[in-house]
Amino acid sequence: MADLQIQSATTIRNIALSFKGYFQAKEDLQKRKYNKVKTGLPSVVVSPIEIVPISLENLNQGDKELMKNITKRADGRYMGRKQINGTIIYAYGYTINECAKNLQKAIKKEHSNPRVKRQNYKLYDWLNIWYETYKAPFIKYKSALQIESIIKIIKSNFDNISLSNLTSVSIQKFLNSYPTTRQKELIILYFNACLQKAEDLNYIVKNPIKAVVRDKKINNKRQPFTLHEQQTILKAIKGTVIEAPILFYLVTGVRKNELNTHDLLNDIDTKNHILKVKSEKKRNNNLYREIDITNELIQLVEKNYNSFQLTTEQIYRQFKQILKEHNIKGSLHNLRHTFATNHYYLGTPAKQVQAWLGHETIELTQNIYTHLDRSISKKDILKLYNNLYFQI
Repeated sequence: MADLQIQSATTIRNIALSFKGYFQAKEDLQKRKYNKVKTGLPSVVVSPIEIVPISLENLNQGDKELMKNITKRADGRYMGRKQINGTIIYAYGYTINECAKNLQKAIKKEHSNPRVKRQNYKLYDWLNIWYETYKAPFIKYKSALQIESIIKIIKSNFDNISLSNLTSVSIQKFLNSYPTTRQKELIILYFNACLQKAEDLNYIVKNPIKAVVRDKKINNKRQPFTLHEQQTILKAIKGTVIEAPILFYLVTGVRKNELNTHDLLNDIDTKNHILKVKSEKKRNNNLYREIDITNELIQLVEKNYNSFQLTTEQIYRQFKQILKEHNIKGSLHNLRHTFATNHYYLGTPAKQVQAWLGHETIELTQNIYTHLDRSISKKDILKLYNNLYFQI
């Protein structure tokens, strides 16, 4: 019995000593962490703590060039790494020679990989290819003109160098010299898209615009027309060919290209006083939305139907000219914001206005109400538009 107790005590003591030795060794390891051992020979890292010299005699001439890329892992294996054309490749081995040879094989394989054989496009050529292949087939005429003008600006400010020679510094210098305008934002937008596509296709290692410092975003938020501006506009369009279309935009809130100038009457349910609009922006799988309209608006459309045969571009240009003549800033889209704020003055619930406008969230609708004129009343709107606005 005594022998058993002595044996148990000895076992417990040995276990305790083992734990003590483990924690002591761990503490010593931490104390020596990142200490470096100076040596005249090239070396590899055994762990984050210890560096052990490597003998050059163990390597052939080809492997010697890879010596600086080889380190020893904590698990005893050797690891080699090499960056080629922006891609880091790795190789492993249980000996230095094995690792070096595996790394050479990986480098050779990477060089033979078609992915790293980059097409050396010139800047002008790639701009044209990017536009014709990835943009032009999918955009509208107006957007096409916009991108073409941006490409001309880029070409006029950069030499026709190889894409790989285009640097963040050269782009930054160009942008620094360019005035902070909406056009500058578009230059960055499309230039970035062009170079990002080149990076995605592995024509360049990295998109240089990613490192560019950009200006603060310009606030291009459109505002509704004031009551005085609305009065001026209605007076200016009186008796013109765009009078009915502009009133239609004002009291329906449709987007510029949502006005059906081909067959508008077919979109109007005269019995239920509903305008069916094919949405320019599809929300929640709904291609169409319905807008409540008054009998007065239906009569306006029927009486002036010829005016709705104009294209939206014709309406837009003539309206812009009227705004310019009266020194009013805005466009057709401001009529949409005016529609929303006028319904605020009329007391229409924001949720209903959201449905008419086709907004995805109520917050988007409510954000329009940030430039309200508290002096405008429901009576002012009804008097100005002679019951053209639908009321709940």
